Amino acid sequence: MGALSRWCRCLGIPPVAADCLLAAVILALNLVLLGQRHAGEVAATVSGVLLCTAAAVGMVFRRKAPLVALGLTTAAGVCYAITQQAKSPIGLFMACAAYMVVLRTDHRTRGTSIITVVAVTLVAAAVFTNGELLANLFNGLVVLFGAAIGEATRYRRAYVQELEERALRAEQSRDEEAQRRVIEERLRIAHELHDVIAHHIALMNVQAGVAAHVLRSEPDEAEHALSLVRSGGRTVLQELTVLLGVLRRSGSPLPTAPTPSLHELDALIQSFTAAGVQVHYQPPEPLGPLPDVLELTAYRVVQESLTNVLKHAPGAPARVRLTQTAGALTVAVDNPEPASGSGTGARPGGGHGLVGMRERVTAVGGTLSAGPAAGGGFAVCAVLPLGTGGVGDDSGVAGRRSDVDPEWVPGAGEFSAGSAGRG
Repeated sequence: MGALSRWCRCLGIPPVAADCLLAAVILALNLVLLGQRHAGEVAATVSGVLLCTAAAVGMVFRRKAPLVALGLTTAAGVCYAITQQAKSPIGLFMACAAYMVVLRTDHRTRGTSIITVVAVTLVAAAVFTNGELLANLFNGLVVLFGAAIGEATRYRRAYVQELEERALRAEQSRDEEAQRRVIEERLRIAHELHDVIAHHIALMNVQAGVAAHVLRSEPDEAEHALSLVRSGGRTVLQELTVLLGVLRRSGSPLPTAPTPSLHELDALIQSFTAAGVQVHYQPPEPLGPLPDVLELTAYRVVQESLTNVLKHAPGAPARVRLTQTAGALTVAVDNPEPASGSGTGARPGGGHGLVGMRERVTAVGGTLSAGPAAGGGFAVCAVLPLGTGGVGDDSGVAGRRSDVDPEWVPGAGEFSAGSAGRG
């Protein structure tokens, strides 16, 4: 019956037309057998034809009213067995109706319906067919057979639907994963843009102010400051060109530059020194080979911290210290004696410097503390585990804060929403 429905769908035949065709075939089979069995018996033939026709009509409505169709075909089958005292293919109508009941109704309804139909059929065969019970069990067996086919078809459809839902969920998961990766890449690019632009624009702003101040009195100094502005502008353009190159289509011939690392730290500090920031920096002992992501994180922490000194505490000296302990690299930057202002992070603002630093440090499994220092000013301290395994890997991090010089560690608490506004 399920195969017949699939063939009809392939041929474009409506379901009702398919039911009518199937009913007509079963009716024709019943009429042929009825005519052979009751040749010359008009009354028996007429009653048999009417009962078979009623069963065929009931079967046609099995899709709209499956329980009604099952009841009508069962009544016709039982009456046929009683009046004709013989087996007949009329049970096929009952089987088709039972098949649809199993497909269209809930578990309790279909179980009750099938059991009731089989019981009525067996009782009628036992009571009204001259005791020939085994010879008249055909209708009950056919009903059970139709119900079994319906149950198998229902399970198969449920299985196919489950597979389709799983495939849909898997596709949605792939789309969500791709979207998540796009968002992460955008955030990474945003961080890089902030680090590059904030640093160089701050230097250019300071040098432009110096040039405007000494333009008439010290033209040589003004020319030097303007040359630094031009150099910073070229650097910004170059770094933006390289960074935004990842947004170009694949196969672009655009050259790429190496990722900033601790090897470029001397040049970074010199650029701040040229901008008027007195940076105390003692190059550490050879640190040995470090992961690229760790060197980039340490470089960005120093860059962002010194940029904030330049913006929020102009004229204040700054200290940079890199210390390698067993399994961790400590990066500490502070301005302990601000000449003006209140330090690198005391002035509230709408930037994202500390937020970006914290995200970078957390991404490599490290910790970041930033706030007012114990001796005045502001301090930033990042502890980066050398054996990091990724986000949330705290191995080798806990307990290392005591390895840092106490006067470098913030004395007013950890990074908070109050200090996040600077940068």
